[in-house]
Amino acid sequence: MTGRMRRRYIAFFALLLLVVGVAIAEMGGAEAPAPKRGKVLVLGFDGMDPGLLRLLLDRGDLPNFQRLIDRGTFTSLGTSIPPQSPVAWSNFITGMDPGGHDIFDFIHRDPKTYLPFMSTSQAVSSDDGIGLWGEWRIPTGGGEVLNLRRGVPFWDILTAHGVPTAIFKIPANYPPVSEGAKTLSGLGTPDILGTPGTFTYLTTHRPENADDISGGKVVDVYFDGGTAETAIPGPPNPMREGHEKSGCPVRIHRDVENRIAKIVIGEEEVLLREGEWSDWVPVKYYFLPDHGFWGAVRPALDPAGMGLTGIARLYLKSVAPEFGLYVSPINIDPLAPAQPISTPDDWAAKIAEKTGRFYTQGMPEDTKALEAGILTDTEFLQQAGYVLDERMRVYDSLLNEFVGQEWGLLYYYFSSLDQQTHVMWRAMDPHHPASDAEAREHPDIIYDIMKRFDQAVGMALDRLPEDVLVLAMSDHGFAPWYREVHLNSWLADNGYLTLKDPSKETREKSDFFLNVDWRRTRVYALGINGLYINTRGREKYGVVSPGREKDALIEELTTRLTELRDPKTGKQPILALYRNDEVYHGPYAAEAPDMSVGYAREYRGSNESALGEFPMEWFADNTGKWSGDHCIDAREVPGILVSSREVRIADPMLYDLTVTLLNEFGIEKGEHMVGRPIF
Repeated sequence: MTGRMRRRYIAFFALLLLVVGVAIAEMGGAEAPAPKRGKVLVLGFDGMDPGLLRLLLDRGDLPNFQRLIDRGTFTSLGTSIPPQSPVAWSNFITGMDPGGHDIFDFIHRDPKTYLPFMSTSQAVSSDDGIGLWGEWRIPTGGGEVLNLRRGVPFWDILTAHGVPTAIFKIPANYPPVSEGAKTLSGLGTPDILGTPGTFTYLTTHRPENADDISGGKVVDVYFDGGTAETAIPGPPNPMREGHEKSGCPVRIHRDVENRIAKIVIGEEEVLLREGEWSDWVPVKYYFLPDHGFWGAVRPALDPAGMGLTGIARLYLKSVAPEFGLYVSPINIDPLAPAQPISTPDDWAAKIAEKTGRFYTQGMPEDTKALEAGILTDTEFLQQAGYVLDERMRVYDSLLNEFVGQEWGLLYYYFSSLDQQTHVMWRAMDPHHPASDAEAREHPDIIYDIMKRFDQAVGMALDRLPEDVLVLAMSDHGFAPWYREVHLNSWLADNGYLTLKDPSKETREKSDFFLNVDWRRTRVYALGINGLYINTRGREKYGVVSPGREKDALIEELTTRLTELRDPKTGKQPILALYRNDEVYHGPYAAEAPDMSVGYAREYRGSNESALGEFPMEWFADNTGKWSGDHCIDAREVPGILVSSREVRIADPMLYDLTVTLLNEFGIEKGEHMVGRPIF
């Protein structure tokens, strides 16, 4: 962390402490009462579906979940509207709905430009610098990343009352915020490039889709004899004018006869057989020249911000006749983080010193490489298996620490089920349009992951006394995604949205709403579930007056969209539209999409429509590997709640758990929290 970033963090945490103090004061006075000295373990299984859990329980495949249920309760857990991960987890973190924490979707939009941006965090860079010679410069302005979630996370309320608390990779917590808890950032944590995850594929055979791959880069490799020289693309070089991209040199020696390759990355040498994965490999990017004086001092200047080090896993797909080497997204090294990923700063390193390096990227299962065809189903499942193995190893270590604690709370998060159900639903569903022979080779993959989680539950029950409260929960369930809905296309064809050039050629090529005539547009869809009225006084070119005109338009849309039928299946694709002023509470409710679209099972808003594209048709078969989803009507995809104690309310919600956790330690809920204790 640079000195400037550290000062900003200190200032930010000071402000956070003030906010927490105000929240505590609002709970009943400046002096908080001493907390109850309880002990609570929360296991967060992202995407665990109550129907699938019941199926495996009935089969007798989850004996440890059954042990936990026998002590208390298994029930469904109401999720957020919309049931998207950053929204749902923010409900849990803050005890509020989106009107309180200001996260409504994966992406939001600027009403003055209509451009989308990531909802959970924002990178702020600086071009300040002192010019040297040629294109070289010394950067003087620090950058920073802001966590855009509002509200006080429950762990800061706990620690402000003196409750020892550890939070492992809870989503929507990047950069990590905490005054007193141990936290490791989760969903939203970028790779070393600053992206959600960008893999590299070094190859002599460029795929036909190379220029269209999202979340990956293809690098052409040319062998001279048995050796090739290339580079792994890196982040922009702050020492160069224009921030030219950096690169980490790679030398490859291949032995075609023995089907092996030696890969030299900086000072590291890795020998891989065809079809073999490496362990973590340090990848260093130096921002100074590699010749003369600078070549000698570059490593020494790395800690001063003139270089970056990350880690990657390599997979040698093929040696010959065509060479192919997959390089995972360059993860932030937990042993030496290039930017803050934990609180306190050294907690990530302390974990890694005990358990070995691990994926720090927010969602580490490389679904992008799978969707691009770089990894096969089998190869993807191998990569995802490494993630789960690491998570189980770290869980074992942190659980042991928690066992030794006198009191406090441990929250531990698993991403594996969510990411693999997204892309492998087609493996267990022969009716899915994307089901194929390759996928059907893995019909039990989702069930096998749940059995691994059963082991995690068993570890807790075996090691903790029965009076410790154990909660297993998920943010949402899952459903098949058979049919895509191009909602913006429907709006355009029904007179709600006007295109500048409606010709087929322009319409199919336009994206990011660049072809929209905003002065003649009343409604637009952005994000997977969001529907906005182009409101006068809010949007730059708003045309619909707030009040009666807007209300009438919302009522008309609700009627027409819920009456819409899919001509191929005859089914109703949209079950409901939720008005923000009816389902959200809190100071940010007015910033939400005016309506959240509740799709039926088997349907979901298309990726194209979410980012302002306009395919000619309204519906299409989903033939992609991303075959299961949960961004539909919240009633269709509740999460799970398994408690070691009997739950006494019939319809628990995510934000009820927040209040319950505080209540376990004798702490009253905050003013804007909307939940109820479940016991």
